[in-house]
Amino acid sequence: MIPHIEEQIHQFHKELEEKRCEALEAKYNKNKATYGKKVKRNSIPKPWTRPCENALCQDIDLLIMVDQYDFDLTNDCFQEYCLARGVLHVAGEVGSRRWEYFLDHTKTKKEYLADPFHQYAQEINGKSYRYTANEIELGWKIILLGRAQLQDCWELFSSNAPN
Repeated sequence: MIPHIEEQIHQFHKELEEKRCEALEAKYNKNKATYGKKVKRNSIPKPWTRPCENALCQDIDLLIMVDQYDFDLTNDCFQEYCLARGVLHVAGEVGSRRWEYFLDHTKTKKEYLADPFHQYAQEINGKSYRYTANEIELGWKIILLGRAQLQDCWELFSSNAPN
């Protein structure tokens, strides 16, 4: 079982704080006078918790920190729940190439970048536009945000599902 998104977001912030402290300590270790000096780690409170039991996270800056998923997009009841919550649209059309990256959340950025489908815009009047590197990168971030939104929805769906 993976950690809830609240915990994943909290862990991300704790790791940022640890990296900050390690960088300062590395800087201190380059100077004889400060060699071995330790940096006090700040206490990191949870940056987000559900304000009520069925609230979805709406903050994309926090959702992008979620990187573990176990949602099941093959579950018809889950799809209906996501549709009712206004989240299912992030996965695109059922069976599309975009859908595949949500159906199989183990698909990697490397696979996404290598897939020619994600390098070109939809053909209009016989012409297709090739995305820039920035646009392709943005497309991958949108996949990650969509996965995080679906994971958030999955947590609520699972907590409300009859056992």
